[in-house]
Amino acid sequence: MLHPFIILPLIVLFICQEVIANTEIINFLAAEERNVDFSSTTVDSWPILNYKNNQGHWNVDPALLDTPLQQVCESETGTDSENPFSCLHELWITLDLDDENWMSYSKFTLRLSWPASSPADFLLEIHSPEAILTRLSRLPHQSAIEDASITEPHLSRTGLSPTRLKYARIRVVDTGVRTPTPDFHASAVHAIPFILILEQLYFGVLPASLLPTVCFLITVLTCAALATPWILSYLDHFIKQARQELRDFSTAQEKKEH
Repeated sequence: MLHPFIILPLIVLFICQEVIANTEIINFLAAEERNVDFSSTTVDSWPILNYKNNQGHWNVDPALLDTPLQQVCESETGTDSENPFSCLHELWITLDLDDENWMSYSKFTLRLSWPASSPADFLLEIHSPEAILTRLSRLPHQSAIEDASITEPHLSRTGLSPTRLKYARIRVVDTGVRTPTPDFHASAVHAIPFILILEQLYFGVLPASLLPTVCFLITVLTCAALATPWILSYLDHFIKQARQELRDFSTAQEKKEH
């Protein structure tokens, strides 16, 4: 019959799952800022992560090998003049933090995971609505911001109130060495699949998804601490018995020698 102190490690090993993935994480503060109306721009069509839908799966084509991450999608290459946010090597996501279920949390984390079998590097950045407007205003294509209006938090003429809305920019670059194909051209670089998860931070440091794991570990450690005296007491009996047998054996050997 297996004893509890043997069963417990087996349970831990059973529930542990193999993880084969890379992860990039960015923590940020959800402070209220001036709101911007992007309803008539492409910004309004970006995917949204919120309290009810806090994760999503996407695929993005990586920039060419050896491209510095900070320079990805910073030029007109690969972009559409009619849509300055259409670069193939980046993805923009709206982070809606205004849900009442999240209002009591001031810190959040955005976690990006992609297969280890996909050679790539990711860069995560968090932008405020005003930062997006500033970025739009610097572009040559000025019509992109004709319908975007910014309002002071205390003004009511546009009906916009302060918001905790944020925008995430995800850029990706290829880091793999490709094997030449039979036609002597480099093999195709496939889109990199990845998962984004947005969640609140408990106590400012603990992601919500890790709370069950932490609670489990606390329970395991508590049980281990409580069981340690019983385990030591149980083993002490066998230790004393082994010592006594060694003494008896040693005494018997001495008698034979004499």
